[in-house]
Amino acid sequence: MRKTALLVCLAGLGFSPVAAADSELYVTGGVALFDGEDSSINALNFRGGVEFNELLGAEFESSFGLGAEDVSGFSGAQVELENQFAAFFVGRYPVLPQTDILLRLGYSTGELQLSNAGVSQDFEIDGIAFGIGGEYMFTDTLGIRGDYTRIEADEANFDGGIDTFAISGVFKFGSLR
Repeated sequence: MRKTALLVCLAGLGFSPVAAADSELYVTGGVALFDGEDSSINALNFRGGVEFNELLGAEFESSFGLGAEDVSGFSGAQVELENQFAAFFVGRYPVLPQTDILLRLGYSTGELQLSNAGVSQDFEIDGIAFGIGGEYMFTDTLGIRGDYTRIEADEANFDGGIDTFAISGVFKFGSLR
């Protein structure tokens, strides 16, 4: 319940009429690597966001696994990312005319499935997420983005947290006016 309330609050802030007046919408799509202590999982990664101004914004993220991966140290065990959803506040700092440094702070929730010897178990991975990245725009609407995000998982089986690395294409829609 706490996770849902936080995501709803972030959504309300990000898409309120006051924020939308001068905002710019964007979407990204690409690949991500979720790296835990014992395995790495490849995933498709999608984001949608709004830039309130040149420095601040909010975005929502979803990722879906591209198949099961072996768990190191456990013969025959595999792990698969079922889904991952997150909401972030995004800070941007322009370092060059077409290049921004990004800082993200938010909350992530996801579901992993661990299977071994025909038995499978689902795990929810929830926690605060924060990261840093960069974005380069080739034109006003098309660009590329790379970032690193750390998910501090509340689940005891993931004490080390999860590191994610993503690279994606960016498409900006322009102002809502």
